[in-house]
Amino acid sequence: MNQHAQVAKDYESYRLELQEKRDRVLETLGVRCETLAGMDHVAEDDRAQISHDEFISLQRNSRDYLQLRLVDEALSRLDRGAFGACQACGHAIPAKRLRALPWARYCLACQDSAAGEMDRN
Repeated sequence: MNQHAQVAKDYESYRLELQEKRDRVLETLGVRCETLAGMDHVAEDDRAQISHDEFISLQRNSRDYLQLRLVDEALSRLDRGAFGACQACGHAIPAKRLRALPWARYCLACQDSAAGEMDRN
């Protein structure tokens, strides 16, 4: 069975895994936002710690929003029939990589290339 046929066979399991990841990220973002909203009523002495905690929380939110975007893009590729194809070279992303990172956009070679390019900049 070729790679594209394997992706089609596992379509529903990828969709379910992506939906579950999406739900977990949204839940985490919701909890974090509720926690930040509750920090308005603290003593002045605690402001430095609160500022640090807010900074860390905003960093995590940024990471989670990126994760959410990657998951949503993967779901969109599933709907369009483009899931499992590297967005750089067009070759099939290995099933092992998709099982580990179903939101992967690139095959390993192209991912390494993109990471190397980012390191140089």
